[in-house]
Amino acid sequence: MQEEKSILKRLRAGDVAAIDDIYEKYSKKLYSFTYSLLKDHQQSEDLVQDVFVTMWEKREQINPELRFENYLLTICYNSIRKFFRQKNIENKVKDYLANNLPENIPETSNTVIYNELMDLVNKAVEKLPKQRKTVFKLSRQENMQIKAIAENLSISPRTAESHLSKALGFIRQELEKATLLSLLYFYLFL
Repeated sequence: MQEEKSILKRLRAGDVAAIDDIYEKYSKKLYSFTYSLLKDHQQSEDLVQDVFVTMWEKREQINPELRFENYLLTICYNSIRKFFRQKNIENKVKDYLANNLPENIPETSNTVIYNELMDLVNKAVEKLPKQRKTVFKLSRQENMQIKAIAENLSISPRTAESHLSKALGFIRQELEKATLLSLLYFYLFL
């Protein structure tokens, strides 16, 4: 318990190495919890990464005197709830479009819509900080794996994952400000 308090104090002070200790101790338990509900390996891994990103962003709010495992499980639980809410919205949009769009949309309309959506995504990507933008482009446009991105940029895989997670979150927020079609594009194609 004293060792954990010491790690949490280091984390609150901004010591990045403390994340490794916490990740080592809790990541498997969080993954198991997440996977038991999502039944999807990749989505479970992504969600666990988001939990650690959120923990880092809120590190100054951590109380070393309280049970830290409960704090992480609460973040994880809230992330899972958010995932299911988004999935529910995605399914409603898909159902609506399947039932309300004309069967034969002219090819030129598809091209115009696609180009408009790509323009929105590109504008959002350009707003990202340099390193985050680079990680996003390598992942989504060059189809590089996190490990390869990390090696290419001389950063740790966790840092690369964090950048990608934050980039996707930012793009999602930007697209949510835009039209229903851009939201649909994000869920269907990214």
